[in-house]
Amino acid sequence: MATVDFARLRNQTMADGQDSEVTVNTRALIDKVLARYSSEHTTLRELIQNASDAGASKVIIKFETDPSLNIPTPQDSDPSIRLKHIIQHHTLKRLIVSNNGVPFTNADWSRLKSIADGNPDETKIGAFGVGFYSVFADCDEPFVVSGDRTMAFYWKGNTLSTKMASVPQEQRTSDTTFSLDYRQANSASPSYNPSKVPNLPNLCQFLATSLTFVGLQAIELRLDDHKVVSFVKKTSPATEIKVPHGLKTETEGGFMRVAQVTRQHSRIDAEWSNVIATAQNPPKRAAELVQEEVRNAGSTLKSFFSKWSTAANTAPAKATKPVTAPERYLNNSDDISGESKGVIFLQVCTVEVDTRVSRNFAAEIERATKKAPPKKTRIALLTSPYHDPAASLSAGSGNSADLASKIFSEVLPTKFGRVFIGQITVQTTGVLAHVSAPSLIPTVERENVDLHARYISTWNIELLRVAGLACRISYASDLAEIQACFGQKSVEDLIPRALYVFQQFTANASHPSTALGEKIEEAFWNSSKERSLDILSSKGVMASKNVRMPAETLSFLGEVPMVPQELATQAYTFFVNLHRRGFISELTMGDIRRGLETRALNEEELTEFLKWCGAKLESSEIDPAGVRSLFEITVANVDVKPEEDSGRILALGDVSAYINATRITPTLPVPPDTIPFQFSKTITPKQLQMFGWVELSMVRWLRFMTTAPQLKEFTTSEKLASQVLGLTSKCWDQLDNASKEAVISLLMPHTIMPTKQGMRKPEGSYFPNVRLFDDLPTVKAFPGSKEKFLVALGVRKTVDLPMVFDRMRSHDLNSQTEKSGWNHVDLIRYFASVMDELPKKDLDRLRETAFLPGEGVEVKQGQLFKASDLFAPDPAILSMGLTQIKISFEFKPNMRDGTLLLRLGLKQWPDSIALASTLHRAGQSNDRRLYTFTLQYFLQNHYKNGYGTETKKLSALAIPFLPTEQAPFPALVGSFQCYVNEQSACLGYAILRADLRPHADKFGVQRDPDVKDCVQRLLKSPPMTKVDAEMQFAYFGSRGAELDQNPKLVSSISTAAIVPIFRKYYLDPTCCGFEDRTRHQFGKTELRIHHYDTPETVFVGRDQEWRGILDYVHYGGEATAFLLKVGAKHEPSSYDLASLLCRNPARFLNTIGQERYLDLLRKLADHTQIWKDKEMAKLLTASRVLLGYRDIKDDTKKLVDVEDDNLDDLDEPGMHREWSLNRANEIVIIDDVSMFIRFREYVIAAPQEELLEEFYGRFGVTKLSERVKSEKRIGNVARDQSPAINLRRDILERARLFLHEYERDVSSTKSIRHDAKWLSANLRVECVSDISIRFSLADRNVATSSRRTAAIQRTRATGTVLHITPKYDVYEVSSELVRLLVARPKQNDAIALERILTESLRALQSKGINVERILRKKEYEARIAKQLEIEREDQQRAAEQAKPGVFDAKPDDAQAEKSTRPDTPTPSNDQLMPGAFGSPEESDVTEKENHLRRQDKGLFNNWVKKLGLKNTNTQPSPRTDGPQITRDLQATRDNIQNAIKECRPTNMDGNISSKHHQDPTELDNGGYCSGEQWENLHKAFSVPYSGRQVDIYYGKEQAEEPKDILTQLGSFLPLIFGLTSIFGVNPAAVSIFLDKKSNTVAFNQSGALFFNLAWFMSLHYPTYHLNEEGRLRALDSWFFTYCHELAHNLVMDHNARHNWYNQQIAIEFSQPYRRALSGFIQDLKN
Repeated sequence: MATVDFARLRNQTMADGQDSEVTVNTRALIDKVLARYSSEHTTLRELIQNASDAGASKVIIKFETDPSLNIPTPQDSDPSIRLKHIIQHHTLKRLIVSNNGVPFTNADWSRLKSIADGNPDETKIGAFGVGFYSVFADCDEPFVVSGDRTMAFYWKGNTLSTKMASVPQEQRTSDTTFSLDYRQANSASPSYNPSKVPNLPNLCQFLATSLTFVGLQAIELRLDDHKVVSFVKKTSPATEIKVPHGLKTETEGGFMRVAQVTRQHSRIDAEWSNVIATAQNPPKRAAELVQEEVRNAGSTLKSFFSKWSTAANTAPAKATKPVTAPERYLNNSDDISGESKGVIFLQVCTVEVDTRVSRNFAAEIERATKKAPPKKTRIALLTSPYHDPAASLSAGSGNSADLASKIFSEVLPTKFGRVFIGQITVQTTGVLAHVSAPSLIPTVERENVDLHARYISTWNIELLRVAGLACRISYASDLAEIQACFGQKSVEDLIPRALYVFQQFTANASHPSTALGEKIEEAFWNSSKERSLDILSSKGVMASKNVRMPAETLSFLGEVPMVPQELATQAYTFFVNLHRRGFISELTMGDIRRGLETRALNEEELTEFLKWCGAKLESSEIDPAGVRSLFEITVANVDVKPEEDSGRILALGDVSAYINATRITPTLPVPPDTIPFQFSKTITPKQLQMFGWVELSMVRWLRFMTTAPQLKEFTTSEKLASQVLGLTSKCWDQLDNASKEAVISLLMPHTIMPTKQGMRKPEGSYFPNVRLFDDLPTVKAFPGSKEKFLVALGVRKTVDLPMVFDRMRSHDLNSQTEKSGWNHVDLIRYFASVMDELPKKDLDRLRETAFLPGEGVEVKQGQLFKASDLFAPDPAILSMGLTQIKISFEFKPNMRDGTLLLRLGLKQWPDSIALASTLHRAGQSNDRRLYTFTLQYFLQNHYKNGYGTETKKLSALAIPFLPTEQAPFPALVGSFQCYVNEQSACLGYAILRADLRPHADKFGVQRDPDVKDCVQRLLKSPPMTKVDAEMQFAYFGSRGAELDQNPKLVSSISTAAIVPIFRKYYLDPTCCGFEDRTRHQFGKTELRIHHYDTPETVFVGRDQEWRGILDYVHYGGEATAFLLKVGAKHEPSSYDLASLLCRNPARFLNTIGQERYLDLLRKLADHTQIWKDKEMAKLLTASRVLLGYRDIKDDTKKLVDVEDDNLDDLDEPGMHREWSLNRANEIVIIDDVSMFIRFREYVIAAPQEELLEEFYGRFGVTKLSERVKSEKRIGNVARDQSPAINLRRDILERARLFLHEYERDVSSTKSIRHDAKWLSANLRVECVSDISIRFSLADRNVATSSRRTAAIQRTRATGTVLHITPKYDVYEVSSELVRLLVARPKQNDAIALERILTESLRALQSKGINVERILRKKEYEARIAKQLEIEREDQQRAAEQAKPGVFDAKPDDAQAEKSTRPDTPTPSNDQLMPGAFGSPEESDVTEKENHLRRQDKGLFNNWVKKLGLKNTNTQPSPRTDGPQITRDLQATRDNIQNAIKECRPTNMDGNISSKHHQDPTELDNGGYCSGEQWENLHKAFSVPYSGRQVDIYYGKEQAEEPKDILTQLGSFLPLIFGLTSIFGVNPAAVSIFLDKKSNTVAFNQSGALFFNLAWFMSLHYPTYHLNEEGRLRALDSWFFTYCHELAHNLVMDHNARHNWYNQQIAIEFSQPYRRALSGFIQDLKN
């Protein structure tokens, strides 16, 4: 569909169209729109509001009735009986409403009969001019009387008309009366169905509520001549209220500013007939009557009916719906006479507002409401005054006084507040306050506030903000009254009143529009200049910013104002809003700090504070650092004794420890930084430790006790000392070593040990069981005493050694048992008796005292020894010349005496070191007997005496004591100087004597020397003979495992010259010396060492291919294994050969000859890895390793007959070839044979092998053609260029045949330099008179010239030109062309091209070359030429016929045909074989075809048919429509895949790429798929789905909570992402949005896909889970929507191309979609 310019089309319609008027069916308009209201009492509401606008003070409402046709009127004279009959049985006839307001003016009469012509007075509520027409809901023809005029409405068909008349003078009044005859009361009407009297209590409730805010003072309701009810409103004078200083007086939009605030108190008095209380109650049913009788009767009747109920209960009774009893407001149901009264009190806060709007805004409001916005307006707020919750808000008197609560139930906002726009509306305010705003603009039916129209909603929102401000002002006034009572009443007494205020202004959801309540609530909170409002706290009414939310009762924070707990609990929602909006905060650390800084805590408060801190720490509400900061500022009065006026200040910041009563008695003195136990005893140790306090340790307490002034009492009071020592001893086992040492260091220096001799230091005290002397100071027993504790303090168990020695030597005359002196045996026995109690220092002193005698060869008379210098008694000891102890008793190690001596150091037997020393001494003295005895003693007692544990020491002993095989006794060596393995002797090592080798491990002798030392000996002294080499290398081979563990040793061996190379040595004096091939040598020979090689340069192979160049050695199998391990090889690798070749290439050439040298070069050429080694490559290029040859003319040789010629192709007779080694710059590669033939005597050529040429090229060898410079001399251009033209034609025609073989060979494809297409565009052939070329070899200063018949020359001016002579040689032409076509031409290439250029096509065809294409092309060109001639004649005839008036063609049809063809991109042609249409060589013809096709495709088809190239009965050619469609479809599929790939997340930049589609030619921006939707969206939230977050966007008007649409999302997300997986789109590119106001189903924003949830919710969700049909309908709809949006990735606009791709995407993915359908509907089947 083409794009329509609607603006232009409308202008055309306005200019040329026909005029006609819009007709209105007035009856239908009124019946269907204006008189159709959803609420009750709409007519009365409108008429009461009109009376208020007219300034009336009283309204009288009268219902006139028709009597019942069935029930006669009672004859009773009681008016109450008659009124009850009227209420119950009469039907409504007429409604008459009168008011005493200002009579109608002419303008009022005019507006009354005009629909939608509202009151222009901005102070009046009426705005739309349709309120009066609500009377037509019940009345067809209303009648109005006002002042001296009347107006009657009547119908003329469907047209409403009026008639006006004057009121007779005698009937004129100042009142305005509306008389409405009920339509259903007219018996002549087909809709006759008279209505009953309305429910009067409900009607009274409506009237009382209507009187609340209107300007009326009284409303009276009559039923015929009976007054049913009357209401009178009285209002007190207004009292001005000052706006609190902290509130903003201007609204957020800046339209309105508060000018004045007043408060009034009103009361409404009501009087009603008692009849209405029960007249309309429904009749009682029989069951109710029976139950009432039972209630009124006594127990007898109950008993009577109980037996029936009991019998009935035997059967299971059916559950019945409980019957709601009717409301009863009459105290005495029989007395309905008289009246009752009721009264209710109101409190109204009125805010006077000045408005200020722009001129444009005022004009928009006036356009919508037909009146300008008022300059001043007001907002009234009605709230319920505080009252006892148990008391009623209204008071009543009379028989039906209870009806007052019903009548006044909606006057006060007891359950919810309403919005009044003159009259009450259905809209609630969200708070317990009625809001009256006459300037609010309602919807047409006056039931709701208009918050949708653009300018009207702005105006209304500003008024609602004023309402919120009024609520805030009223709130502040109520709090001020509560503050006035503070002081006279306690906070607890004020809580109910404050709770009433908080609940009154707690915002709840408003209905039906929640936005209205939100605006009021927002203004209530945002009207503050700062985030604070007054609330009741524990310190009275204060700003909320200074009050804290209630915490647990904290007596230590009595000065911090907090919200009472009861108030916070019951007004929970209000305080949550306070906290959420930042008006109040929780109790903070700062508050607690301020509370603690103000005063010192008493003992009870301190205990509570510590318990609170511990609980908060344990619950992680406060961190330890916070508690420490509180402790730093907290002080408390403790140990207060009022009678003594004493006490002390405890600073918690100085406390660092607490008492563990199980360790330290709390009554004992403690350090001042320890918290008294009375405050910490109720707190757990875990909490105390979280305070940062540590348990008072024993060490710290003892340090305190051992300092002044506590130390004095500690050292003098045995009682205190016993207590302290008892506690310390009790905890001794629980102390660690460091603590024990600290306790010892603290207690030992002081006299704190109570003994029999008084207070002594511990080291001067003795255990009670020490009774050696009577006067010893032994310790007194104390509670908890432990031996280990006393021992640690130094209390002695034994007497001091000096004392023992002194007292034993002294003579005691009073004691008979006393000895004058003790010998060493007595001393041994005494010390053995107290051995376990001896202190360590005494035992050490005894070890160092020489008090024991010895015996032996070296002992002197009277000599005493230490125990450590002697051996235990044994005959063998004396035989070996050692000293033993001399005692008179038998030595037994297990006895106490023997144990003591061993502990003092007595040696039970000599150790291995002593025996080794004896062996060494025997060797030095040549005492073989002593040596043999000692050696046998060592071996015999080796296991008994445990000498095995001393082997390591023995092996490290430096003295010689072992015999070897190399030297006889007394020559000895150390255990580390000889070895067991006899093979190590080849390296000069000593070998242990044979009879001792089985015991070598006992002496610590190793099997082999250290391999490192062996290697050092080898490197220092290589083998001198072949036998030495075989033995040494074989020995190292046996230790190969050790070498494997030491790579560095192997590396050092591999590079050391240790391998002897033996050569023949001639002994004859005339020619002595090593073998030399350059000399004549003879005589006897022997093998001598010629030189030493490193292992890595020798070879052990048996082939010895390179013998004479490389060194081959054979020293046995084990030796060979060793040499291989350290670097030798069987045969050299290519890398080795290259390395050796670099060092001496001439040696290689002289040794192996030319052919083998070339084989070596070929081998290196195959090994390309050597070039990766930069050092090797550098050596190769620097050395003369390249073998080349030069052809030298030999004039001495005779010519040879051709028959006897055995020369190669390049050999010439009389020439000989000379080979030499050269560097890269001295040799050339032959790439041009002709040039080589010219300069063969002057160049050194590389071997003509491709492998070697490539190898030489790596060295940087240049090609011969690069060294030879050619200078072409072209003659004059010939006049006859026909040879050039013919040759160019043949070249272009047949060059393809030559290149075809290269194209077929994949390996040669890269060799093609230029193809035939390039030749056609760039090659020019020119015939000249002559051609000559001069060749020069620059570095040799040699030149030569020759004549040619063809030469190619390239210049910027002329390009590539092939010059030929008139009689050119085709071979020379081919040679020139081959270099142009092929990168590396061969000799045969020029011959092949020559044959192709010279042979006829038929001859070439007979030889198997495909020339069919060329033949067909010639035929084709001939036919085209003929057809062009025919076409020119047709065009001339058409030009003659195309004169004015003659039309044969149909351009519209042609254009239509053109527009219907899909413009899809055609993929590029594949490379075809020669002869096929569409191949590269057809470029010229293809261009012609395309040109003709662009002129007229139908014409070209005619040509093809006429030329016979298209035949419907034959196989279609490759360029027919079939393959083209296939290519188009393939291109379409490619574009579809591009469309899938174009999908990207919303945060990815980029527009639709032009490579995927062409610019559209038609534009059609569909609203259902408009990307402009993006501007109206905002991100609302994200939901998790299938492991990722899906973004959900909302339109401007959407305000749903996430929970409201989660169910629909739960169905929509699987649908959309299921389709996403089918199409293979990136899930991150898909988003969901919700916009119910938009017509957009989905849109594509630069590759990001958005789908509207609102369409799914409206169209598909109701039936999505209901049945299979609904599910499939939804799936199909969104499948095609998805295809539509994917097509936009290819074509942005809605046009034919977009439609084409849309269809193709749907077709492409239809099969996967059908396969996935079963999974989508599986849950419905289950």
